[in-house]
Amino acid sequence: MVIRNTRRVTIELPRRAAIRPSVNFGPLTRQLVNEGAAIWGDSYLARQSYADECERLLSFLAARQELNRFRPRLVSRRQQRDEALNEIRVAYFLDRSGCPVVGWEVTDAAPYNVEFEVSLGQGANAFVEVKSPGWEAELSRLELDQGRAKQEKYAGIESRAASPIEVIRRTVKKALPKFTGNAPSLIVIADDCFVSLGEWGWAPPMMALILGSQGYGDGLFRNPDYSKVGAVCLFRERENDTGVNYASICITNPNAMPSAALPADVAAGICTEPAPDLTDPNLPWL
Repeated sequence: MVIRNTRRVTIELPRRAAIRPSVNFGPLTRQLVNEGAAIWGDSYLARQSYADECERLLSFLAARQELNRFRPRLVSRRQQRDEALNEIRVAYFLDRSGCPVVGWEVTDAAPYNVEFEVSLGQGANAFVEVKSPGWEAELSRLELDQGRAKQEKYAGIESRAASPIEVIRRTVKKALPKFTGNAPSLIVIADDCFVSLGEWGWAPPMMALILGSQGYGDGLFRNPDYSKVGAVCLFRERENDTGVNYASICITNPNAMPSAALPADVAAGICTEPAPDLTDPNLPWL
């Protein structure tokens, strides 16, 4: 089977307005907005649902005495704030999925730290690394030279090449040195790409990690070097009538070291999207 290296997508998304007077902030959110007005005046808090999410995440940290750890990044540059928010979202999501954080900024493979150590129950823990590849990395050299990275993420109607398989592989490769394989491990990709990796569905992560093709070669999990990785999760936030909630696609490594493998029930518990039946010959990407 031949898979093209890229797809071209047309992006036409409305730009959210800056903070509106009608949006009500909780006390923790208001304090951060006052401290980092230069970065918090963007579109993130333009709707009440996101202001509510922000207060919920900050309260989650405060209840665990971790808010001060994140505060410098939350009031620094916008990219650092967005990466910190993604890490907090993942911690909140894992906690609500039955995997509470028991350690922050811990070490598996020295000298690197991972974001969290989470409890899997029955005395077992797993190391979690969160990666947030951004839309800036998808820009062409010409766009970078023209200053596109300094503009808003969505600037009207744009047509551009998209390669989710390559983004997934590149991100997992960057996280690999942080794991020894001596304990269960999970890489969570909470991206800020033009089209969120999770919105592509199961095909890109399956091609990137599990399957093989003439166009892309073998998935990373077929390489013994990646046996230290128990699973990879594509994580994203989304807004609907109930507010801001979270979705994830979790793919376990069938070739992981026994010590590094993420238990199947844990993977199923953090996966919100129905997994495809790989025995179905009618799957379009098999």
